[in-house]
Amino acid sequence: MTKNRLPMLAILATVAGCAAPPDHFHTLRPAVAPGAAPASAREASRLLAVGPVTVPDALARDEWVIRSGDTGVQVYDHQLWTQGVGADIAQSLVDYLDRGGLPDGLRADAGPTGSGSGADLDRPAPLRVRVQVLRLDSMFIPTPAIFDDVRWTIECLPSGASLGPVDRGRYRVVRTGEREAGGPAPAADTRVDESQRRFDQLARAHSDTVRLVAEDVAAALRATAAERAQACVAPD
Repeated sequence: MTKNRLPMLAILATVAGCAAPPDHFHTLRPAVAPGAAPASAREASRLLAVGPVTVPDALARDEWVIRSGDTGVQVYDHQLWTQGVGADIAQSLVDYLDRGGLPDGLRADAGPTGSGSGADLDRPAPLRVRVQVLRLDSMFIPTPAIFDDVRWTIECLPSGASLGPVDRGRYRVVRTGEREAGGPAPAADTRVDESQRRFDQLARAHSDTVRLVAEDVAAALRATAAERAQACVAPD
């Protein structure tokens, strides 16, 4: 009996030693501040749809893609996004926009899936911000660093008795802009496992880019408030 069990134990030990490393998941969404008011307590008369957010095809995957040298990249199979990068950016933008800076009576929403299509919003949105991620580069060498390039466009559904049904249902551009952000990533959260801290640094740096984009969008919305009030349809 004992002799028969020894080969099996050896096999099990070998399998355990060759087991795949655990998966680690990351998000760009900022943590919820302690004591923050629930969403139901933040009423708004107008809705800003966030999205769609498009990303380069190379980043449209669950795994993290890290640049290596001038032309190389490495895909980390066990470092994963909690959802698609575009959806994560859309919902992160909502988080930052709703934390402050939006004009009174305006609330951002990307829907539960972060699609930004408007199909899953609780009511129609006369305003939207469309986002194109041109670069979302992550680097480990010589130190954790990022370079991001994000283009955003604020669009509205125009209103007016003189407009035909097609024009009334077509978004038009109100304001557009682009945000570049790069440099060394901030220090990691010391509560994060040491083996994951460089990934935490990159996630925090990319999240900060999203925060800067949200600030740009909010400032543009405030600057064009009078024009939007005349040009965009009011909610039903």
